[in-house]
Amino acid sequence: MTVFLSPLAGAGSQFFDNSGNVLSGGLLYSYAAGTTTPQKTYTDINGGTANSNPIVLDAAGRLKSEVWLTGGVAYKFILQTSTGSLLGTYDDIYGVNDLSAQGVKWADVLNTPTTLAGYGITNTLTTTQLAATYAPIASPALTGTPTAEDAAGGTQYALGWRDVPQNLKTANYQLVLSDRGKSVLMNGTSLTLTIPANASVAFPTGAAIVIINGNSTALSIAITTDTLTLANSTSTGTRTLARNGIATIVKLSSTSWLISGTGVS
Repeated sequence: MTVFLSPLAGAGSQFFDNSGNVLSGGLLYSYAAGTTTPQKTYTDINGGTANSNPIVLDAAGRLKSEVWLTGGVAYKFILQTSTGSLLGTYDDIYGVNDLSAQGVKWADVLNTPTTLAGYGITNTLTTTQLAATYAPIASPALTGTPTAEDAAGGTQYALGWRDVPQNLKTANYQLVLSDRGKSVLMNGTSLTLTIPANASVAFPTGAAIVIINGNSTALSIAITTDTLTLANSTSTGTRTLARNGIATIVKLSSTSWLISGTGVS
């Protein structure tokens, strides 16, 4: 039998009454936890000799031997004066380092007696059982905008794409926020692509969009109340993008854009 030292009166403990006087001749009873059924304690680590129940304290309020508890058993202790007056009740006491005290029975959790067999737990699992029992958790839907920090400046930027996903349009079109980091392919006769005013669509500074003209007629790239400047010049206003031309527009400030590319005039 395995025994563990009691955390209450285990070794060398001294007891006192409610007035602080040495509890000479005091009585320490031991029961099974939550009951009035006497439960044995033992005098040493071998668990071979039981203490008296109650244990009678000596004139100094100390036990004459140590108190060791049966492993896996919860105890209730009752402390009384030599005349039987109650001083304290201590319930659900396990021995020191008794790991069984840290477990919780399935029956206590579910209020239903259970067995390993009842949960389909076996020594081996087939591939089918493994897939059914330990199926991967579905990937959760993420919300918000993931960002990454610019190491040079410490600014957080929204994460984008390695490519420039295509947004195909066959009619006149005005850019929207979701066009950032994409390519807008205009494929229709004599179309106009419009950059909206910052007051209506507030693209952030640094936003970049690729514009491609996939039609045989020229594409008009128009600006509203803000400014669109041709790269390497001071020319502003609506630009023309030739057939199979490609241009990139970058927002420089709240109301200023720069355009460059092949086929831009």
